[in-house]
Amino acid sequence: MTETYPAPHRPTVDDLDPESATTDALIAMVRHHHAGEEYPTAETLLGNLPMALRALCDHVLTGQATAMDMAYRLASIIDALEGRDRLPELSRRTH
Repeated sequence: MTETYPAPHRPTVDDLDPESATTDALIAMVRHHHAGEEYPTAETLLGNLPMALRALCDHVLTGQATAMDMAYRLASIIDALEGRDRLPELSRRTH
């Protein structure tokens, strides 16, 4: 008979101690949760950033967001932006 083992516990923000949580710890958790996923292109990230920030703002306005939840969501945005090798250079205009 083959024994099956339960899936290992996947840490969540509820597992973090709010008194000692850091941005780097949250980013590490985000990276663990997204391991193996491919990052979108820099153009896609920049194009979706306003929509992601609006959704984040709406989440705050619902009154249901906790500080830890918001920090995790911001860490996710930071990770996505840092996950790119390099963001495209912004075009420069000369007058």
